Parts: sequence; structure tokens; C-alpha cells
Amino acid sequence: MRKLAIIFALILCANLSAQNVSTQQMQSLATHPRLILRDGDVDKVHAAIRNEPGMERLHDYLFKRVERIMDAPVSRREKTGKRLLSVSREVLERVWNCSFAYLLTGDARYAARAEAEMLAAAAFEDWNPSHFLDVGEMTAALALGYDWLYDKLSEQSRRQIEEAIITKGLLGAEKESQMWFYKRANNWNQVCNGGFVMGALAVADREPELAAKIIEKSLASIALGLKPYAPEGVYPEGYSYWSYGTWYQVLMIEALRTALGDSCGLEKSAGFLQSADFMNYMVAPSGRAFNFSDCGDSRPMQNLLLAWFAGERCDMSLIYREKESLKQDDLRIMERRFLSVAMLFLSRCNMDKVAPPQRKFWYAYGEQPLFVYRGGWDASDDVYLAAKGGSSSISHAHMDAGSFVYEWGGVRWSCDLGSQGYHSLESRGVKLWGMKQDSQRWDVFRINNLSHSTLSVDDAKHLCAGEAKMVEVYDLPKCHGATFDLGTVLDGLKRAERTIAIDERGCVTVGDDVVAERECLLRWVMCTPAKATIVNRHTILLQSNGRRLRVEAFAPRGIEPFVLSNDPPHDYDAPNKGTCRVGFTMNLRASKRMCLKVRLTPEM
Repeated sequence: MRKLAIIFALILCANLSAQNVSTQQMQSLATHPRLILRDGDVDKVHAAIRNEPGMERLHDYLFKRVERIMDAPVSRREKTGKRLLSVSREVLERVWNCSFAYLLTGDARYAARAEAEMLAAAAFEDWNPSHFLDVGEMTAALALGYDWLYDKLSEQSRRQIEEAIITKGLLGAEKESQMWFYKRANNWNQVCNGGFVMGALAVADREPELAAKIIEKSLASIALGLKPYAPEGVYPEGYSYWSYGTWYQVLMIEALRTALGDSCGLEKSAGFLQSADFMNYMVAPSGRAFNFSDCGDSRPMQNLLLAWFAGERCDMSLIYREKESLKQDDLRIMERRFLSVAMLFLSRCNMDKVAPPQRKFWYAYGEQPLFVYRGGWDASDDVYLAAKGGSSSISHAHMDAGSFVYEWGGVRWSCDLGSQGYHSLESRGVKLWGMKQDSQRWDVFRINNLSHSTLSVDDAKHLCAGEAKMVEVYDLPKCHGATFDLGTVLDGLKRAERTIAIDERGCVTVGDDVVAERECLLRWVMCTPAKATIVNRHTILLQSNGRRLRVEAFAPRGIEPFVLSNDPPHDYDAPNKGTCRVGFTMNLRASKRMCLKVRLTPEM
């Protein structure tokens, strides 16, 4: 039934998206500004700043950043490795924030600074089409600035910015060598389509035929970009990539609404609106994320895009954590360059109705199935357990099927080392983007299974072609967890089922039920930032921040405990200071069933 629901939803999305867009529609668009900004929005922002302390803090934060922009030279075309992406993002933040500052104050200085930034980017020789994300973001940067400041720009500036959007942006998407993003089911699809729809709508008066063609193609393509959210909202590329791809998806939806009066039903795609739950449950009580795949594990950040989802779903609990986090001294905003638009979305929310979510246990299927349990929503030392299945064949994935993170007492005991900067690897000659079994990507320590809290057989890499499905979920009064089938991921095992569960005391049990095809070595690993001491053959003691956790193994025959360094095995690997791996090894006999149970017990 779940598969039928996914298929139906995708067909619905495709039918809604594949619409004819006429030149006449482009010639009859609303006057500028027509992207994202609605009538009365600026007044709502002013009212929210007066009445809501969090919005007042965001206002102050925005203008501090704008004043720094005012004193900085305009951006230059300087690549980092093969990417111009950091410059595209810098231009976007400068143009959008200064344009928004002008809308809020009427101060012409801010408009002039945004105009200078746009003209500088328009004069670049190109926007680096060899890495097309750079083009998508730069097109969005200039489109919104051009639209919001249309009446303040001189005729000459308008022509120069229009010409750049058309020749360096939109026409690039018409080249056969660049059109591959239309066929991708990942964030490239969303970013490029979102940027080009904004660009097309901005300059539709001048190039109505081209604008209609671009928008029609993007609407036909975006069903692929929306596909990963199905069926229940898990974004397969992980926590930080949700924010990236989803921001551009929302910008596309809002631009279509304000310019055409019709989002073509894109927000109804399977799992899309539900994905806000995914993001809320990915953040642990400590504020750190469950950072699977190529996602970093940073300090707490405000994810203000959730305000749009709160408005769409009329569910203010979606921004409970964000409202609380805006009271903190240090504002750290995820995808900060979109702050101006985020403030628009927040101003549309009823902040008086914000309340904590009701559920503590959440799970979802899809390409990267996972479950989460958290002890509550108010205390930083609440327990938290999150585990995943999935496949390493997915874009940005790691060999982390069966891995889990666990927090108790304000300490993350089981951790994921997270991503390593792409340039740090590419600059050393690492071929990072191959996804086959023998690809060099899997030699990177942080990416392969040996560094993750999961199982390995004979210290071999997980099988890329395998997929660990979540086969059962437990949501009982005294037990919450799930079972994953790791059989297709682990070469050498006939059977491999991993059950991860947490009880009412916060104790975690990881049970592995395996049958080997041949004699082999099974390695049970947990990556941790805690100090580890082997107590005996069955017990390892972890200590951190004055807390203690016992890691105890139970098995019918001999096991060997270990504590392993996370020192980088290659010169291109990033250091992993303050972490190690703990666990147990066991020799398996062919065709003999073995059940290994490891219990994590906090010492109160």
C-alpha cells in the first residue's frame, strides 16, 4: 500500500507540474515586485519586530550584517577549486539583505549597495557553468534584487542585470551540456530549477518566450526534485541538505504563487510538507543534529525555513525549537543568506500559538528509513536515540546503514563523525563522487562503515548495491525502537537483523541476529567522543563531563572488546580529535545463528 501511495503521489505531482506556460502569461504578469513579497508583508514584519522579541533580535542581526556589507568591497569572481559557489552565496546574501533593508527603511543607501553588488556580478565573465549550482544561486541572487528594487534601479542598471540573468543564467540552462540537472532527483534539481524560475519570472517582460520555456521545463522536471521526500518526509541526503534543497523548493513555490497566482500544487507532493517533522526530530536535545550522510555536526542553529511549513500546515509546534533558540545569546542561522525571506515567513506566523510538539517518538520509511525517540522538548539533557537504515548508493550517502546516535545527560555517547570538506579532499586528488563499490569515495575514513556505529564483516566495506530496510517499529509504553534488515549490506552474512531500542530508563539495547555464510569476523562498533576504558571482556566504561555509561556485551560465545583510535589512516583524511571507537569482535561460524546484544546503561 505504501508503494502505491508513493506512485500515486508522484503521478499527481507530475500532472500538476507538466503545465503549458504561454508567452501571453509572461506578458501579463503582475508588476514588480512580484517575487515572494506579498501585499502587506513589510507592515507585518514591522509589527512582528515590535511585538516579538525573537523577530526584534533577527532585525538587529540583519542590520548588523548589512552595515558590514556597506563597508565591504563588491564581490569578485574568485573560485575555490572548481567552485564559484561561495561567491554566488555571498552575492545572494548581500543583495537580498540590502534590498530587504531598503524595503524596511526606505534608505536609498541600501538599495544603492545592492545595485552595486548586482552590477559587479553581472560583469563577471561567467557564473562558472562547469559547476552549475553556482549559476543557479547567482541567478536567484540577481532575480530577487532586480525584482524588489526595480523602481529604484536606473534604466541602464536594469538592462545590465537583465542581460546577465538571461545570458549568464537562463541561456545556460538551454545548453545540452548543462541540461542534465533536469533529470536529477536531488538538490541540484531543486536549486537550479528554483533559481531559473525566479530568474525567468523576473525578466519575463523582456524575454517572455524564453521565460515561458524555462518555467515549463522546470515544472516538468521538478517532480524528480520532489521525489526524495516520499513517502513520509525523510530527506535522503540528510539534515543540512534538506535545508539547501528545500529552501530553493519553497522559493520556487512562493515565486510561482506571487507572480502567477498558482504554485501548480508542488507543495502537495508526497512527503514534502511532512519533511518539517523530519527536520525537527533530527535535532537532539543538545541542539546537535543526527548528521548522517555528508552533513556536519555543528552547534545549535536556527532553522527559520520551518516557519514557512508552520504556516502551510497551520501547526505552530513546528517552530517551537526555533522560537526558543532565538532567545539564546548567539544567533547561528542555518542558510543565513536567506534571512530576509525567512523574516517574511516568520512574520506570517502566529507566535502566540507556538507550543511544543506532542510526540516524542517519530519514524518514517523511504530511501533512508529512520526512527527517533527523544525524552522531551525542553531540557538539553533529555535522552535521544536516532537510528537509520538505507543505502550508500544515494547521493551524498555514507556507508552508515545500521548506525545510531545516542544522547543521555547532555552527552552524545554514540556519534557520527560527519562530513569532511569537499575541497580538502578534491584538492588532494581524491575522486570523491564515484558511487561504485570500488570508488575512492569509500576509502575516506569518515565516509566508510568502519568509522560508523554499525556492523562490519571482516573489516570489509558495506555493499553499495545493498539497502537496509526498516522492517518493524516498536512504539510501546516502555520501549521505542525499530528493526533493520542489514542482510544485503553486509557481504558474508545470510541473515543480519539489527534491533535498536530504548527503554523508559533511557537504557539502549542493540541486538544483532546474524547467520554467516562462511567463517568470518564480526565487528560491532560505536564511535564516541567519550574516554573509554576496557573493564573486562564484556564491559567497556565510557566517561564524559562527569557522566558514566556502561557498554556491556552479551553473546553465547567468545567476544573481544576493543578501543580503537580515530587517527586518520590517509594523509587526505580530516583529524578526528577527541573521538575513538569502542566495541567488540566475534568469530562467526558458517551457517550458525548468533545473537549479539549490547546494552548501553547510564550510571545514574
